[in-house]
Amino acid sequence: MPEARVRAIAPVVEITYNGRDITADLAPYLTRWCFTDRMTGEADTLDIELGEVKADATRWLSDWYPDKGMEIVTRFGWSHRDLVPAGSFDVDEIEVESPPMTIRIRAQSAGVSRAVRSRIGHKYEHTTLKGILADVAKRLGAKLKGRIDPDPAIERATQYGETPWQFAVRLAREYGYTVKLADNNKTLAVARLADDQPPMRVLKPSDMTRFAYRDQITDVPAKTTVRRHDEQTGALVIYEVDARGQAVPVDKVSSDTRVKVSRAANAQDAEARARAEMERHALDKTSLDIDLPGDPMLAAGLAVDVIDLGRVSGRYVIVVAEHAIDRGAGYTTRLQLKRINDAA
Repeated sequence: MPEARVRAIAPVVEITYNGRDITADLAPYLTRWCFTDRMTGEADTLDIELGEVKADATRWLSDWYPDKGMEIVTRFGWSHRDLVPAGSFDVDEIEVESPPMTIRIRAQSAGVSRAVRSRIGHKYEHTTLKGILADVAKRLGAKLKGRIDPDPAIERATQYGETPWQFAVRLAREYGYTVKLADNNKTLAVARLADDQPPMRVLKPSDMTRFAYRDQITDVPAKTTVRRHDEQTGALVIYEVDARGQAVPVDKVSSDTRVKVSRAANAQDAEARARAEMERHALDKTSLDIDLPGDPMLAAGLAVDVIDLGRVSGRYVIVVAEHAIDRGAGYTTRLQLKRINDAA
């Protein structure tokens, strides 16, 4: 009986350039491929590095030269599993260096790069956060997806000197949410960083090749306040949110309190802004960076449980996931995490 062949397990990258599959063409030259997936409203990025022995024989300075704005679609993963789509990207920057001949191509997610090109003023009145984000999604040719709860009433919001995308990122952040273009720019996904969720994976020390932990013990305020001027009574109302998320109007600001100067149109608006500010500081208190062998299923916005690391253990949300496939180092994943729950 013939000996069964064992299929080699290896990292795989597929690259389509302006509608043409160039994976085989790039294979002899590809030295590094890096996809950075972000949750915080910034564009996802793709970095491709190519090398060639003889500069005078290169095609990269002629018919293979990547024109700015050309689209790259890429997938990645392991040879024994289905590949994971990273999305579509617009070529943004090209570097050529010699000797030895090296080509570096930097691209950013197509949806975000196109969404930041036009700056058009727009005014919203007597609506909600969900209503505004749904309208922005429509203007970007996408559909809004995700839970906004509570959905604060917004009496007035103005997009001025911003693109629709920049406006959506700013407004969502003010109320404790993040937005991201997903599904090849068909979806405007909204999420709350502070929301607990089931973990995608459990990570223990033996899974990590490196970790770095930071805890700002003294820099996080015990309370956050937002001030609102009541147009009907003329009174100044101060809303205070503590670490447990309880919001109440107070007469004066206590010590160890962060004051957010913001124009809140109503009580619900003021409370939502104060709670979002407190949540941002609580998330910024603790950060954890982890390097581990490549896992294409680890994506920005998902949660992981970290165990067996004492007080570092807990539930974290992935803020940034960097997937790098290097000719020398193989496939590695680097995560930037924010803690959302102490108990894993």
